[in-house]
Amino acid sequence: MPRFNDYKHKNAKFQTCFPWIRLARMVLTMLLLSLCLSGCRRQDPSAQISDVGFYFDTVVELRLNGTDDQNLIDKCFEKMGQYEALLSRTREESDVWRINHSAGEPVEVSDDTAALITLAEKYYELSDGAFDITVAPYVTIWDFQNNPGKVPAAASIAAARVHVGLSLLHLDGNTVTLDDPRASIDLGGIAKGYIADRLKEYLVSEGVTSGYINLGGNMLTIGTKPGDVPWNIGIRRPFGEASDVIATVKVDGLSVVTSGPYERYFEKDGTIYHHILNPADGYPVQNGLASVTILSESSADGDALSTSCFVLGLDRGLKLIESLDGVEALFITDDMKLHSSSGFPISD
Repeated sequence: MPRFNDYKHKNAKFQTCFPWIRLARMVLTMLLLSLCLSGCRRQDPSAQISDVGFYFDTVVELRLNGTDDQNLIDKCFEKMGQYEALLSRTREESDVWRINHSAGEPVEVSDDTAALITLAEKYYELSDGAFDITVAPYVTIWDFQNNPGKVPAAASIAAARVHVGLSLLHLDGNTVTLDDPRASIDLGGIAKGYIADRLKEYLVSEGVTSGYINLGGNMLTIGTKPGDVPWNIGIRRPFGEASDVIATVKVDGLSVVTSGPYERYFEKDGTIYHHILNPADGYPVQNGLASVTILSESSADGDALSTSCFVLGLDRGLKLIESLDGVEALFITDDMKLHSSSGFPISD
């Protein structure tokens, strides 16, 4: 009968002959331990983390359920800073700044900027020109960010009108050219939605299954709340307090984006002048609408459509939404009445 020392001797000989097996076992053990720790951290249903920051001239908030990994949120904030440096109209050396200061010369831009311009071109056609990123000359004249309440001279707006129109912009691959040296673009009507979509892609790739991204009113949800409960998103009463909700909607992994004149405006002689400008004439839209909320899978789509529908007005806006698959809308008129597309799920 073999003795214990015989087994020990054979095992020692085996390990001496095959040292790589010992190394493989050690690596496998470390890998399994790492995966276990990571998986436990991100799959703990009771864990939750949230944080706020300031990007794109607004307060942003992220909340993630099932994880306590602060690095995920830090990485999102880092990405926001990168996108802001890339897409800001006023940030020197951003892609948009270089386009607007190109004096009509071609400019090479990033893949993200080219993708955003391509999407903007799509919504320009879809909205019959209601969504137009070349309204930047009007935006500059009105300057709602700093305007204390001064209505620009009609002559200034009329002079800017000849420098507005998407036909002035050409995109060839990643090369952007503005035919008119005095033309310029502003991606503010679609950039936050696009960025929210990219952040969600990153978080989902990292295993996040529940949470939300709130970029100053652009709300994009990830899955459901813990317990498989839909998110209940409040829609603000136009011109009311931020906590004054006029309707709510339950969503699961969808985007909720609202555009309204109450975001940036001033009142003069009984007239409200706001930041949603009509590309056709350069003046704030006056069509009886107080806000438009879009429900969609893509936040970029919601961003562009909320602006498009606000400019189009109630009837044309509803017609556009009903022609699209997977998109719903809620229109609020100045009298605070709600008008929804056929499938908009207003909660009781």
